[in-house]
Amino acid sequence: PCSLSGPGLDSPAQEPLPEKEEAAGLREVGDAISCHLADMLQQLTAVNAAKPSERLAVRQEEAEDPACIPIFWVSKWVDYSDKYGLGYQLCDNSVGVLFNDSTRLIMYNDGDNLQYIEQNNTESYFTVRSYPSALNKKITLLKYFRNYMSEHLLKAGANITPREGDELARLPYLCTWFRTRSAIILHLSNGTVQINFFQDHTKVILCPLMAAVTYIDEKRDFRTYKLSLIEEHGCCRELASRLRYARTMVEKLLSSKSGSGRVKSST
Repeated sequence: PCSLSGPGLDSPAQEPLPEKEEAAGLREVGDAISCHLADMLQQLTAVNAAKPSERLAVRQEEAEDPACIPIFWVSKWVDYSDKYGLGYQLCDNSVGVLFNDSTRLIMYNDGDNLQYIEQNNTESYFTVRSYPSALNKKITLLKYFRNYMSEHLLKAGANITPREGDELARLPYLCTWFRTRSAIILHLSNGTVQINFFQDHTKVILCPLMAAVTYIDEKRDFRTYKLSLIEEHGCCRELASRLRYARTMVEKLLSSKSGSGRVKSST
């Protein structure tokens, strides 16, 4: 489901199509991703309908819930999609690239283990010491992206400890992304949607499973709120306007059926 055909890097040799059982499993992944987006749209529609910034007495601090801090968010990204793809780093220091040919390559934070995801979502696991020669170019590019981000970019949420994840929790990968004039929208395979606004460097990280939003403001303060509590207690105009924008972006992701590595950008 999270793939888009199109010109890109030379693809490595295609593996045989997955068996029926595996194909059904891949379909389930796509269904879960769409389901998370639908849940998020419902949550955002409800909070926006409550007009949380128009309360007589806004008590935003009452809506905070630190227990809902996300496990993963995108801490750095670099857009080289005019040639290769989008590189990103997650808050645990793992690094990934969503290539223009809709394949994905992820290096875990141990700097050794690799995960390769093909257009049809088939996954393979390698290490930096042992991988197919067909991946040479992509692994070289992944290292380039990693070094560039390490040397040139600030880490979003660097002072925040993520929520403890289950030991078996899968490392999410970048499913879909697009840019507008105002922001970049990043959709992870665990359902998280992150929106980074260009002008003021504020960010929202939406988690449909926790029904929560994390807001990183202009001062880089990092606060997590339950959406249902924002409905109840209200929030500031700045956050309310970003939640309205987020709803439009989630609609856009859903209308693309989360089916593309890159959604056509718009305003």
